[in-house]
Amino acid sequence: MGLLAKNGNRTTQLKNNSTEENMKHTKIIGIIGVGLVAVLLAACGQNKQSAAKSSTGGATQTATIQTSSEIQTLDPAQATDGNSLIAISSNNEGLYRLDKNSNPIPGIATKVVTPTDEGKKYVIPLRHDAKWANGDPVTAEDFVYAWQRVVTPSTKASYAYLLDGIENAAAIRNGKAAPSTLGVKAIDKYTLQINMSVAVPYLRILFAFPTFFPANEKFVKAQNGKFGTSAETIIANGPFVLKDWNGTGQSWHFVKNKNYWDAKTVKLTRLNFQVVKETATAFNLFQTGKLDDVTLTGEYAQNNVKNEKATPRRGSSIRYLQVNTKTKGLDNTAVRNIISQVIDRKSLAKTVLGDGSIPPLGMIPQGMYKDPVSGKDFAQEAGNLAPSNVKKAKANWADTKSKVGGKLSLRLLTPDDDDSKAIAEYVQGQIENNLNGISVSIQTMPQKAADAAAERGDFDLYLKNWGADYPDPTTFLDLFKSSSSFNYTNWHDAKYDNLLANAEGADADNASKRTKDLRDAHAYLLAEKPVIPLFQRYVLHLNNPQVKGIVYFPTSYHFDYKYAYVTK
Repeated sequence: MGLLAKNGNRTTQLKNNSTEENMKHTKIIGIIGVGLVAVLLAACGQNKQSAAKSSTGGATQTATIQTSSEIQTLDPAQATDGNSLIAISSNNEGLYRLDKNSNPIPGIATKVVTPTDEGKKYVIPLRHDAKWANGDPVTAEDFVYAWQRVVTPSTKASYAYLLDGIENAAAIRNGKAAPSTLGVKAIDKYTLQINMSVAVPYLRILFAFPTFFPANEKFVKAQNGKFGTSAETIIANGPFVLKDWNGTGQSWHFVKNKNYWDAKTVKLTRLNFQVVKETATAFNLFQTGKLDDVTLTGEYAQNNVKNEKATPRRGSSIRYLQVNTKTKGLDNTAVRNIISQVIDRKSLAKTVLGDGSIPPLGMIPQGMYKDPVSGKDFAQEAGNLAPSNVKKAKANWADTKSKVGGKLSLRLLTPDDDDSKAIAEYVQGQIENNLNGISVSIQTMPQKAADAAAERGDFDLYLKNWGADYPDPTTFLDLFKSSSSFNYTNWHDAKYDNLLANAEGADADNASKRTKDLRDAHAYLLAEKPVIPLFQRYVLHLNNPQVKGIVYFPTSYHFDYKYAYVTK
């Protein structure tokens, strides 16, 4: 595991070292890491890149994937992090899945339905051969129960707001209506009807998202409040069945679900996941055939861009700082903008990451969403709302520092993986080296603990990543509404809330007005800077060329392994 920086100059010192010295140091750490992880991997018995053969002469249908953080929950109503969503979407299935182009295709539904009543009514037929692992059929009532459970306040589902377009969903979330009044009902055992209060243009994408997955009421209630806390407390209806996860484990695996309605399509018999937080360790494990898919950052990414096994993947995600606006100094909008301006995002993307990531224009990723009126990219149309300008930042700080006491001591909270720590060290150096009087200390924690600390407000700056759940600006902008469970900034602004309320309510059916609402909200958010965008993620993976068919989505739950297979 990499060492935590002790001062803001560590990034500068690292740059002054030669590439060879850095690589030697990193390789030593990686070798140690390999030893720590090897026992777990050896138990899985995989060496895919040597093309192990089964007794029938074909390639063994087993793949092993690296991930940099743990699963947080397996409850579809509670999951918000990428690893949890990927695990749930492998174990379970909703009305739709997504194809390789992120378009909805039938899952439990027999077809992708076009809504009627100006987009406010869906009648969706369900397949009769979909079953839960215990043999129960998957029915329309399973969706009714699951969605009512999501919006019930006591569930405390962070993503409950995604259902707000459905009749009465917002009222139920706010405790003003009973869950039974939600606009979803089972017309019969295999027909689901959904009534909307407003048309939601991206709803069909959401029908493939884990928050909208069905739930087996009998099984959920039998877990006595522990549903989703371990492999034993969940039930599959998807392509795989998750095994060996106890709630905190660093590894888990899936086996093929023989009772899945489309089991004939699923080729993998086993899919392993291993948490490896150090890039050097992951790289070495890939080189020795212990991992089939790894994510590279920093020098490893830079040195492997032209590797024939490299696969660059454009992400619709933004890495950013959440700012605790109750912290002394950070309660000043000018100071937040000064910190944002002092960060050289081009250098961060090129020299620290080196994986193809790019400077952001704001909190909306480029290439994710087109303005439906102009047809132009929404992010590009807005212009650069997060510019870097060190000279201007220094001048503004000279004028402002006396107003906040002259000195600030800030705590930067970050997840404990190598990637996050390198980014945090860079940000630390940029602030300390350019803004005299501001010191930054770095605090690292596992992702789940870091999120919990941030939710408590126990931070000054928090390094956070958010990937688009669906291709619309609201997947980012909604995070910072006053009511959002993801808004740790203590920034609550009526003007911002009203702009989004109009976009999602009164103006939802008017493309021109809705777009203006979203554009104005985005510009206002970036002027106030309760969040500081750092870069738009492009991820560089190394893939075993014998493992094919992994589907990647820039939005939604990101990876689908249903179609993956191993060749000889």
